[in-house]
Amino acid sequence: MIRFFSTLPAQALPHLPEAPPAMVAAFVLNRLAPRLWQEEDFAWLSGRAIRIALTEPAIGITLGHNGRGFVALRREGDVTLRAGWQDFLAMMRQESDPDTLFFQRRLQIDGDTELGLHLKNRLDATDWDQLRAVLPGPLAQWLGPA
Repeated sequence: MIRFFSTLPAQALPHLPEAPPAMVAAFVLNRLAPRLWQEEDFAWLSGRAIRIALTEPAIGITLGHNGRGFVALRREGDVTLRAGWQDFLAMMRQESDPDTLFFQRRLQIDGDTELGLHLKNRLDATDWDQLRAVLPGPLAQWLGPA
């Protein structure tokens, strides 16, 4: 199965439905949120939509929060955070911080600036070591050393 997806031409990825990966992302975030953001209620995100988009290939997902947890959405984001997958990974590995990537124009924030800055600050304040602690060995290793 993984071999099938790794052989998909990059041109086909933008044409695949967004709902399945957005639903998986919402599920994973709901499992990780209590560990990553213990005191965050996400009231600032209620009724709003955030889009996380890759620059290459040009794909993304849109998520929101309904007061109980993250949900996949099928609408335009109020704000879009756009970067290369390597830059998102560098943030999670704590090799680059969102401010640096933003000022280098490698992290773009489009739409509602206040919401985008709140989200960027939340990413910057996240203790990604907590994520490594709950991931299975190979995934934790992929994120790099703590």
